[in-house]
Amino acid sequence: MAGLNTLAMAQDNANTNSSLRPSFGLEYTGELQTDFEKSRMGNLLQLCAELPLSKSFKLNVSTVSFAATKEMPLGGDLQGYSNIDADNLPLALAVAGVTWNISDRHSLFAGVRRIDEDYFCSDALALFTNSSCGGFPTISANYDIAAYPMAAVGIHYTYDCKNLTFQTSLYNGTGHNRFAGKENVFRVCPKTDGVFAIGQAEYRYHDSRYFVGASAHYGDLGGTGKKIIRPTAWVYAEQSVSGSMTLIAAYSRAFSDSSICRNFFGLGGKCSVGKAELGIFTDYTRMDGIGEWATELTCSYALTDIVSVQPVLHIIDTDNHTKCIGMLRLGISL
Repeated sequence: MAGLNTLAMAQDNANTNSSLRPSFGLEYTGELQTDFEKSRMGNLLQLCAELPLSKSFKLNVSTVSFAATKEMPLGGDLQGYSNIDADNLPLALAVAGVTWNISDRHSLFAGVRRIDEDYFCSDALALFTNSSCGGFPTISANYDIAAYPMAAVGIHYTYDCKNLTFQTSLYNGTGHNRFAGKENVFRVCPKTDGVFAIGQAEYRYHDSRYFVGASAHYGDLGGTGKKIIRPTAWVYAEQSVSGSMTLIAAYSRAFSDSSICRNFFGLGGKCSVGKAELGIFTDYTRMDGIGEWATELTCSYALTDIVSVQPVLHIIDTDNHTKCIGMLRLGISL
């Protein structure tokens, strides 16, 4: 019995030592964009590190850098056909803080974070490059919050069990991506920036996933001198219809009369064929009274375990003016 106990203790120590090892990651996304008259190249580099401090605490750090051959995106669409586009950015924080794994089901993060680290990042939506698939415009178009390429100081709580995940966050009401001045990402100033709260529940059944969420921004947007609450709600579903095919439906509404974007809805699907994932997604929204339909046809193919290519075609109708944007994306993940 003593020998068995010694072996068990040795295995526990080995598991503990393994769990306390730091991990590092690198992701590069290169994107050639064209409107079939002119072209531009976008480059996104993401670095991340996870540094365990103990069995229950770990330090998370993630950065982003973006550079493009031309600063302005092509086409002039409202939603943003590329979810990596940003102003040229040498280095910005996406995550910097401490995670406390309270138990197997409960965790709490405190520090700098982006909302798209946790929300609107499901497997099906992640296939598409349209910015609206990474954060519905009823949120991203209405507030300068902690969404790519911005981040903000906040706290994030997650409850996760077999079929259900619930998460909620509270952030400084304006996101930033610099390290000094009023654009300092570590800035906490509810008086001028307001506060932003968000929560979402996810239910999983077999290979299908269903989401419902809500957010609220409280503050004085636009310097009107009046602080008000601006709520938003959304639902979306990823319904599996076979082992390789998933259908997607999404709807979101902003309830404030002063919102730039009040409604958003989208329909689509994806299908896996060997190493390839094919997808189609179409959505409609209105911003400042201008309507836009955006349809994306995409195919992501894994060349190796770390390299993928993704040709994309966007067909965008903005205020009855139709344009096409073609893209070729290269992804490298280490």
